[in-house]
Amino acid sequence: MLKLGIIGQPLTHSLSPVLHATLMHLLKLDGEYRKYELKPAELAGAIPAFAKDGIRGLNVTIPHKVTVMSLMDWLSPEAELAGAVNTIVFEQDGAHKKGYNTDITGFMRGLPAAILDRLPESNVLVLGAGGSARAVITGLIQAGCAAITLAVRDPNKAVALLSHAEVIKQAYRQNTQMATFSLHSLPSLEGFNGIINTTPLGMWPDVAQSPLTPIQLETLPAGSFVYDLIYRPTETRLLQDAAALGYHTINGLDMLLYQGISAFELWQAAPVPDEVIAPVRQQLLNAVNTTAS
Repeated sequence: MLKLGIIGQPLTHSLSPVLHATLMHLLKLDGEYRKYELKPAELAGAIPAFAKDGIRGLNVTIPHKVTVMSLMDWLSPEAELAGAVNTIVFEQDGAHKKGYNTDITGFMRGLPAAILDRLPESNVLVLGAGGSARAVITGLIQAGCAAITLAVRDPNKAVALLSHAEVIKQAYRQNTQMATFSLHSLPSLEGFNGIINTTPLGMWPDVAQSPLTPIQLETLPAGSFVYDLIYRPTETRLLQDAAALGYHTINGLDMLLYQGISAFELWQAAPVPDEVIAPVRQQLLNAVNTTAS
């Protein structure tokens, strides 16, 4: 039996079980996918226990994406560059722990082609400094984004992210310009072509929150995009405000979908057929609409 799961805290509203249970059902695989809520202090002891229990793989979410790296025996180049792990594969009966980052693939596959094609001429504002922000920055640099501005609460995290971005730029031989601001004192948005929110502000059930006000959004140039990695609700306050102003809006559902599919492909060591992707996405959408109401 294929034993899978997700570690993090909190996990109450995670849709990963829906995603992977649907995949196993459609692919006629015998397996289970469980939630494992872990406090940071429990992480180091839990990983070896999972390995001994015959678990094939785990998804990793907040707050463990960075700290779990040191517990791996091997890291994929993407995980090293992003500085975060969101997928673990246990090999050799659990003796070998491999860390991957499929958030990068998920994020990039969730970007419409028209936006992706414009990245080499775009200045993108990224809100937040967590593991998801690292994956977003890695993907943007990989795609040749002209400039990235980071808006964070903690100045120390900003310094660390800027330093890390230089490593990513060298790895992909890109010249992406980097800058940083405080999330609480952003200037006018008129110099940006797109905004990507990686913070949890606006996530269900606190749906009234938003990292930006409509007044701030009004300064964003026409034709810009606003991408919120939150998928519950599918239309956050940020996306509602942006849509009302005529901007192209994207939620995080496809990033969730494609990072999960990439993780599943690692666990089963085989590609997921294209024909099951649409049914899995619909199942995720059904779950979002049911639980967010």
